[in-house]
Amino acid sequence: MARFIVMILDGVGAGALPDAASYGDAGSNTLGNLAKLVPLRVPNLAALGLGNALPLTGVAPAAAPRALPGVLAEKSAGKDTTAGHWEHMGVVTTSPFPTYPFGFPEEVLGPFEKAIGRKTLGNVAASGTEIIAELGGLHVASGSPIVYTSADSVFQIAAHVDVIPLEELYRYCQIARDLLTGPHAVGRVIARPFAGPAGAYVRTKDRKDFSLEPPSDTYLDLLTAAGVPVTGVGKIHQIFAGRGVGRQIKVGSNDENMERLFELLDDGDDGLIFTNLVDFDMVWGHRNDIEGFAEGLAAVDRRLPALLEKLRPSDRLLITADHGVDPTTVSTDHSREYVPLLYYPRPAGAPASAYIGSMSDTGASAYFHLIGGDPVLGGIPVQRLRPEYGWRAYPSIPVARRGGGKCVRSAPQPSGAGGEVPVSAAHWLEQRYGAPPDVAIVLGSGLDAVADNMLELDETPYSDIPGWSVGSVPGHSGRLAVGRLEGCRVAILRGRVHGYEGFDIGMVQLPVRTLGCWGVRNIVITNASGGLGASPAPGQVAVTERILDFQLPLADGEPEELEATDPRVLELLKGAPPQSLPVVTYAALPGPQYETGLEVAVLRRLGADAVGMSTAQEVRAAREAGMTVTVLTVVTNAAGETGADGEAVHREVVESSTGAATKVAAVVALLLAGCAREEAG
Repeated sequence: MARFIVMILDGVGAGALPDAASYGDAGSNTLGNLAKLVPLRVPNLAALGLGNALPLTGVAPAAAPRALPGVLAEKSAGKDTTAGHWEHMGVVTTSPFPTYPFGFPEEVLGPFEKAIGRKTLGNVAASGTEIIAELGGLHVASGSPIVYTSADSVFQIAAHVDVIPLEELYRYCQIARDLLTGPHAVGRVIARPFAGPAGAYVRTKDRKDFSLEPPSDTYLDLLTAAGVPVTGVGKIHQIFAGRGVGRQIKVGSNDENMERLFELLDDGDDGLIFTNLVDFDMVWGHRNDIEGFAEGLAAVDRRLPALLEKLRPSDRLLITADHGVDPTTVSTDHSREYVPLLYYPRPAGAPASAYIGSMSDTGASAYFHLIGGDPVLGGIPVQRLRPEYGWRAYPSIPVARRGGGKCVRSAPQPSGAGGEVPVSAAHWLEQRYGAPPDVAIVLGSGLDAVADNMLELDETPYSDIPGWSVGSVPGHSGRLAVGRLEGCRVAILRGRVHGYEGFDIGMVQLPVRTLGCWGVRNIVITNASGGLGASPAPGQVAVTERILDFQLPLADGEPEELEATDPRVLELLKGAPPQSLPVVTYAALPGPQYETGLEVAVLRRLGADAVGMSTAQEVRAAREAGMTVTVLTVVTNAAGETGADGEAVHREVVESSTGAATKVAAVVALLLAGCAREEAG
C-alpha cells in the first residue's frame, strides 16, 4: 500500500489572507516577516521550493524546485488550530467557534463548578504561564482549579499535579467538554497540568486536548472506512476527537515528533501518517520568540534529507500549516494567513509557477493517492487566485458574545492597534457604564439635538474611549451619551468619523463594533443625505431599505447592495402614524465632494433615491455583530443642484438636518416604545 505523509508546521503562515484585516491581522506574514528580521537557514526547504511559494528575504526561488510549491487559503471562519486541521481534511467551518475575551459567563462556569464540586480561580483571557505564576499559590492553598481562556476558542484548566492529580484534571476536562455544547461549543477544552515549588511553577508535558467532534465525515473517516490505516502523531488524535484516527502516537516536542515519524517510516507503516509539529506555535509563536522560531525551522530543515531518503517511490510528502502565528507582531495570537504548500515529489510536468488552492486540497490529495483515482495537486492546472478565495468571500468573524450582540474584530488602525481594539474599548465602557443598553443610536450631521431630551445623562468624549477617533466635520460633536430616552436605556453616538477625513474602514466601524462587544442588541443609524428626485423632498425623514455601497471596490463594476433596515422594523415604520415614512435606497459614496448632475443621473438610473458619504460600513459592522438595524435618512438638499461651494453646501445640510431633528426624534420614540414596555414589564 502507498503512504502519504501530511506534516503540519503548526502556525507557520505564508502571508495575510485577503480578509486578514477583519481579524486584526493585516500585514501578518509569519515566514515573510521572520525572514526580514533574522536569517532563515533552510537550504533544504529552499530546494523543495519554499522561496517559490512566497517571497522570502534570503531564500531564493529554486530554478527547479524538487516539490510543487504554493500556498493554500483557508475558507473556514476563524484562524484556530481546530478549524485549520479540519479544513485540511475536507470540513469547512462556516460558523466560528465561540471565544470569551471577557471570561466565561455564569451560565458556563456555574454548572461546571457544580459538577466538579469546587469553585474556580481566574476566569480571564490570559497567558498560561503568566496566570500560573499569578494564581498558582492561591490554587495550591485553596485547591480550586484555574480556569482561563485565550484569543482562541478554548476552555483551559490548570492545576498543580500535587493538588489535583492528572487523572482528576482530565476528568474535570471531560466534564467541561460535555457541558460546552450549543452556543458555547468551544473548539477545545485543554488540561494544563503544572508542577514545581512556589515561584518556579512549570507546565508539564501531560497537556491533553478534549476537542469538539467534526460536524461531518472528514477524509480521515473516509480513509478508515476504506480500510486505509490512519496514524496520528502529536495532537492529531485530539484535534479530531479520535474520529478516523486508528493509531495515536503521543510526542512532547518537534524533535520527538520527527523521531517517531522516522520510526514509522523505517517500520514500513502504510496509509496516511498525519503529524503536527506544535513547537512553532506553542513554544515560539505565542511567545514572540523570533530567534527560537527561526532555529526551529532550521532544525526541521536539517532533518529533511534523512526524511526524504526514507520515502519509497510511491510515497508522497505534503508539508503545510494550519494558520499563522507571526512572532514579529505585537500580537501573541494566531494570525489569519495563507499556509505554505510543499508537495513532494514534484508531479511530472507541473508548471513553474506556484500553486494556489484551498486547504481541503490536502485531504483530497491524500485520499485519492491512497485509494486510487484522480489526483488533486499536480493533476489540475496551476492557477491564479480563484474568485471564491477573494476578500469578499471572507466575512468578519465574531470573536465573543455579550448579551444579544457579538464582538467582531475590526481592521487594524493606523496607530498600529489591531483587532482587539473593540474588545478593550467595550471593556472600558462596561467598567464605566455597567451593563449595555438595549439600543444605540448613531447621529448624523446636524442631528445632535435628538440627544437633548435624555435623562440620567452621562457623556464621554470619544477621545477618552480606547481607540476611538474624533472627526473634524461640523455637526458631529464627538461624544458618547448614555442615559434614558423615552423610558428606555440608550447609548447615543453624537457624530461619526468618515472615510474621506482620512480614517480607514476599521476606524469608521470601530464604534459600532465596540457596541457589539459591549452587548448592544439594537442600533438606529441616521444620516443626512441629498435627494435624487422629487420624493423624498428636503426636510423629510425616510427609512432606508437598502444601500448601494460605492465605498468599497466594485465587483464587476457594480456596487454591492446591502440590506439596511431589518424587515420587521421596516414594516413597522412603513405604517407608522401620522403618515407612513417613505422607503428609500441610499447610495453611499466615498466623498468628500458633493455630486455632479451627471453623477445624480447615474445614481437615479441605478435605483437610488438619496445619496450620502456614510452609513454603509456602520451597517456592515452592526449586521456582523448580530444587531437589529434601523437606518433613518434625512433628506437635506437636492443633490447635484447646489453648486461647487462645498462649505456652503455643508452648511445647508447641517441647517436642514437640524430642522428635521424633531422628526427623527419622533421616529426614534416609536422605535423605543417596545423597549420601554419590555423594561416596565
